[in-house]
Amino acid sequence: MDAFLIDYKDPLFAVLLIAGMVFVIAFVSYWWGVYVKSRKSRRLQRFLKRFEMHGVEKSLESMPYTPEITQPLVLLAKAYEKSGEYNSAIEIGLYLLQHCQDDTTTYELMEMVGSTYLHAGFLERAKTIFLQILKSNPRNKKVLNDLMVVYERLQDYAKAKEVIEPLEALGADVEDLRFYLDLKIVLVDRSLSDEKRVEKIVELYLDNKRFERIVFEYLLKHDPKRAWEMIDEVNIEQMIDIFWFLPTSFLDYDVIKQSPRLQAIYGARGDIEPPEPVGWFLVDMLCHLKKSGFDAATLQFAYLCSHCKQQFPVPFERCPRCMALGSLVVECEITKRVENEKSYNLF
Repeated sequence: MDAFLIDYKDPLFAVLLIAGMVFVIAFVSYWWGVYVKSRKSRRLQRFLKRFEMHGVEKSLESMPYTPEITQPLVLLAKAYEKSGEYNSAIEIGLYLLQHCQDDTTTYELMEMVGSTYLHAGFLERAKTIFLQILKSNPRNKKVLNDLMVVYERLQDYAKAKEVIEPLEALGADVEDLRFYLDLKIVLVDRSLSDEKRVEKIVELYLDNKRFERIVFEYLLKHDPKRAWEMIDEVNIEQMIDIFWFLPTSFLDYDVIKQSPRLQAIYGARGDIEPPEPVGWFLVDMLCHLKKSGFDAATLQFAYLCSHCKQQFPVPFERCPRCMALGSLVVECEITKRVENEKSYNLF
């Protein structure tokens, strides 16, 4: 025992002891990393087996995978996704996920596949992938935002609101999101009577002055009198399509007479006598044509996203392409009237 204690005091013994401990720790850490990576790979493969692949994937089976083909295939998948061929884009993404070994690239591919599922309308699959990504990377702002969009489209607005907190912690501006979700929750709350719902919607709007299209479309359907009373709160030029397609039975002529813009719209449409020009070129032109006896012209509308500049034939709350919220810009042009033109589809 004394001999052991004497040896222990030897500096060389202490150095060997420390070196041995370092070696053991490094050895255990290395094999633990290998085990964790292997377990993560197996978990990813089990996860990918939930999704079927066919079509494009069959043509990829004969092509041996090398890391160099990853980027070209990603570009091809994005081209497919942009052209609306979602199945082909998804299959390429899943093929790459089965072969990719780099963690960073793997999660980028999962994000791409999840986004494609979202655009294709496979909401449950998109949700599953986004939740899987967030288990390992909970600070991914884009994935959090896409997950919130999925919950919105599933009309699970309570879950969507839960995503606001981490987005806010990451520095995102969530003021519009919070109001938008509060508004949607009121709109789908079946415990509220129509009168209560109208009151809550008006109260929310007057406090925030955002998403007026949602508010006034609902009011025009369920409480037109209240909608016309609040007409001063509306950006008429950005809601011209709503006013243009309103059935005649919904018009409040007393309110219209107090608003030069509304007089111009309904004068151009032919409901009242066309007024003098108000500085609104297309509408003034239609009024002039009406006064001249030409009745074959009307307005045609298109809807532009101010964020991605894509144009769509129908209005939207979120851009179908880039998912931007509140980015709608209404554009109009004069066109030839079509026979049997239908009224605004809300009615």
